[in-house]
Amino acid sequence: MKTNQLFNDLTQIVGKKNIITNTENLKKYNNDWRGFYNNKSLCVVFPDNSNMIKKIVKYCCKKNIKIVPQGGNTSLTGASVPTYNDKEIIINFSKLNKILEIDKSNLTILVESGSILANIKEYLDKEDYYFPIDLSSSGSCMIGGNIATNAGGINALKYGSMKENIIGLEIVTGDGLVLSSLSKMKKNNTGYDLKSIICNSEGTLGLITKVLLKIFPKPHNNFTFFVAYKDLKTCIKSFNQIRELYYDKLESAELIPNLSFEICIKNNFLKKHFFEKKMPWYVIYRLNLYEDKTLFQDIFEKNFELINNNVNDILIPNSINQEKKIWKFRDDLVEAYKIEGKIVTNDISIPLDKMIDFFNIAKKNIKKINSKIKLHPFGHIGDGNIHYNMILPNDVSNGTYLKLRNKIYSYVNELVEEFGGSFSAEHGIGQIKKNSLLKFKSKNEIDIMKKLKKVFDPKNILNPGKIFDA
Repeated sequence: MKTNQLFNDLTQIVGKKNIITNTENLKKYNNDWRGFYNNKSLCVVFPDNSNMIKKIVKYCCKKNIKIVPQGGNTSLTGASVPTYNDKEIIINFSKLNKILEIDKSNLTILVESGSILANIKEYLDKEDYYFPIDLSSSGSCMIGGNIATNAGGINALKYGSMKENIIGLEIVTGDGLVLSSLSKMKKNNTGYDLKSIICNSEGTLGLITKVLLKIFPKPHNNFTFFVAYKDLKTCIKSFNQIRELYYDKLESAELIPNLSFEICIKNNFLKKHFFEKKMPWYVIYRLNLYEDKTLFQDIFEKNFELINNNVNDILIPNSINQEKKIWKFRDDLVEAYKIEGKIVTNDISIPLDKMIDFFNIAKKNIKKINSKIKLHPFGHIGDGNIHYNMILPNDVSNGTYLKLRNKIYSYVNELVEEFGGSFSAEHGIGQIKKNSLLKFKSKNEIDIMKKLKKVFDPKNILNPGKIFDA
C-alpha cells in the first residue's frame, strides 16, 4: 500500500491536526526513554475518542498495517516503540485524556486511557480521595500504559499492583471489536475476567480506551520515617518488625543504598546527606494515617523501643517540606544514575527470606564480570521487588557496554530463577526480555499465550514483536 494513500485515509479518520508524518518529527515517538531502540514508523496518529480508535484498528486490520500503542512512552523494556522499520503506525493516546466520572458512593473513577497518572491523583486529592499507584514516572506515564504493564510502584506493599486497583475496562481488539466491561460492582463473577487478561498484555491483545479504577478515602495524614541500617540482615529484620506493628498502615518501604546519596549529591540532585553518620543501607517508610498525626507520633515513639535494637539511626521529618525532599530524593534516583554512567537495569523480585544470599552471591560474581561495575540495588523491599541496577563508567564503549549488559542480564536472570524469583517484577517484557521469557516460561505457558493472542488479535497487528514473536 502506498504511504500517501495511508496518510490520506488516516487523516480522514483523525483530522489533519492529529497526524504526524514528517520523518524528523517522528523520532520523538520512535525512540524509547532509555535510548536502546530507535526504529522507524510510518506515522503517528492522535485519536481523541474511542470511536476513532475503533475506526483506525478496523482500517489497519483490513489493510494489514501494524499498530504500536503508545502512552507516555516511559516503558523501560521497549514496549511502546516500533520493532520493525517502516512497517508500523503509532497510536498515541495523549489526547484521550478526559476524567469522565467520579462515583463517591461506589468509590470508583472512570477515566480515558491517555490520562496521566499524576493528573488523576491530583484530581482525586482535591476531592479528598486517593488512588494509590505511585511511580517515578507519574508525571508523564498514562493509565492505559500502567495497566498494560501492570505497574506496581512504591505503594504496592499495601495496595497491590495495578491489576488489584482496576474494576473495569473498555478495549478495542485487533479486529476492531469493542469489549466494554465497566460495571462498578466489585463482586462480579459473570464469566471469564477479561480485564485480568488484558492487564500485563502490553498492548498485544487490545487497545485500552476507558478505565474504571478503585479509589479510597484520602488518608488524613502520612507519616514518613527514614531509617539507617548497618547491614542488610538487620534491615530485613527491622522491616519485618515494622510490618508486624503497622501492617494496616504501612504503605511503602523503599530500600536505598548509601551509593544513592553519593551519586545524587555529585550530580546536584541533593545538597547534602540526610544522615550525619553514613550507613550501608537505608529504608524510607511511609504509613497512611486515618487518625491524628500528633497522637500517632506519641504511639510511634513508645513502640520504637520494640524495634530500636535493629535501627542504627532514624530521621522523622520535622516538616512537610522535609518529607517532600526525602521522597523527591527517591524519585530522582534513576535520573541521577543516567548522568553518572551507563546503566544496566534489572527489575527483579526475590523472596524476602532469600534476599541476603542472593545479594551476596550476585555481588561476588558480577564483580568478576567487570571490576568497574558499581552495584546499586534499590527499590520496593516490602514486596521483594528490587531494581538490581549497575552503573558502568560513561567512557565504556557502546560495544563493550552492550556485551556486558547482555552477559549481566543472562547471569542475573539465571540466579533469580534459582532463588524462585521473577526476572520481570513490574516493567513487563517488551522487546528486551523476550528471550528470557522463552527461556524461563514453560512451552505450555507460551503456547497458551500465543493462542490467546490469536483470539484477540487474529492478524497480529497489535504491538508486534513484544512479549514474544507471534
